[in-house]
Amino acid sequence: MTYPQTAVRDAIEKYCVPVQIDNSTEAAEPVTTRYRHIWTPDLRILEDDGNELYRWNGYLPPFEFAPKLIAGVAQARLRLREFDAAIEAYTDVLTRFPTSFVAPEAQYFLACSQYRKSHESSDLLRGWHELEKTYPTSVWTVKQNF
Repeated sequence: MTYPQTAVRDAIEKYCVPVQIDNSTEAAEPVTTRYRHIWTPDLRILEDDGNELYRWNGYLPPFEFAPKLIAGVAQARLRLREFDAAIEAYTDVLTRFPTSFVAPEAQYFLACSQYRKSHESSDLLRGWHELEKTYPTSVWTVKQNF
């Protein structure tokens, strides 16, 4: 199982307040309808008022789940303009999970977060050069080539 694994458990405890909903019950219908639930697992990062900031569907093994969760939290922080928290979480992904599927995305948005914080184009370009060097075949490298 994914959730009991140390890296996953640690990421959940550090970054989240987990809520589990049994989508097979009638009581869950208001939630499954609101969020247009289609498949399990259905993971979402929400604001206190329930607005969705990040989501994904489908199983991931522990070594991919933990970095995906942390990157999702980072994306939520970036959307909330909490740049330091976003930078910290993206850096966590790249430090602990540099070969994960989500690592190139984390590198891309780390650069965006640093730029949004500093407004210095050199921060963005430095991060994107690192992306190009470390993950040259990633779709995220293609996205930064403008």
